[in-house]
Amino acid sequence: MQPESKPASPQDAPRPFKRVIVAVDAGGASMKAVDYASRLCSPQSHVLVLGFFEDPAAYLKPHSRTQADVSAAFEELRRDELEALEQARTTLQRSGASVQLRLLGPALGKGEISAGLARVAQEWNADLVIVGAEPSAGILSLLASKVSVSLAEHTHRAILVVPSIAEPSTLRMPQRILFAVDGSEASLHAVRVGMQLAPAHAHLMAMFIEDRGVDLAELRKFVLSPAQDVKSAENVLDRALAIMTECGAGMAVERLVSHTRMTEDVAAAIKREAAQWAADIVVLGAQDRGGMFSWFRGHENERVAREIDRPLLVVNVAG
Repeated sequence: MQPESKPASPQDAPRPFKRVIVAVDAGGASMKAVDYASRLCSPQSHVLVLGFFEDPAAYLKPHSRTQADVSAAFEELRRDELEALEQARTTLQRSGASVQLRLLGPALGKGEISAGLARVAQEWNADLVIVGAEPSAGILSLLASKVSVSLAEHTHRAILVVPSIAEPSTLRMPQRILFAVDGSEASLHAVRVGMQLAPAHAHLMAMFIEDRGVDLAELRKFVLSPAQDVKSAENVLDRALAIMTECGAGMAVERLVSHTRMTEDVAAAIKREAAQWAADIVVLGAQDRGGMFSWFRGHENERVAREIDRPLLVVNVAG
């Protein structure tokens, strides 16, 4: 059952991100992301809504790629995207934020889209990029495909993914925030950034996942052995909780050492624990390194981003 939380009030409002980019296409996932973004913004926020659409030449079959067909498809896509931008502006302005619109396109595939988004994020000095993600499709399923690596590496900014399959109960101002940490500077930096989302009454969880992936030859040892290094995990959580206490005095804070199960990797364990704790949002760090969050750079990124059922804040730092 969903834990009860005190409704947010203006006095409880967290320190908002000041410069926010919201990526929009005509799909349902990005509209859900826009609605979620409106809950995070305030009159102090500056929002840039970026629109994208794919060049018809990228998907029209050769026999349909006449100039007339391409032109007609181009105009239809452009019109739909402009309508989506205006709808996004209306929604976001309800927060009191200053909203600008910009249409970037057409683009030849998601690679160009992610590169364009990363470029604008740098030029505009955004401190948060918000995207919607479809489970298997959609022009802005950026973090549900390998092009997300390019976006994360080149923006070095916080990226908030709002899945189209997100549980309705999680699409509110975050009140239950789960921080997955591994002791790296990337994950601890993510705690500092993620605390910007925490209202005064927030309930926080710092979680360390032990990766117990083993060879089948070591199965008996895996089943019988205790936690690999509880002391190390507790030290990591101590560091994370120190940041939480500094940034959010008086907030309820929990800690958890968990581990992967026999059929899981770290990403799957994070998803499982987030659901069990009823987290409104999951926060984690990523950088060009090995370790717990190296999944963000590899094939796990695609599967987890497609399956996760609640907002995900990924904070990237230069490697």
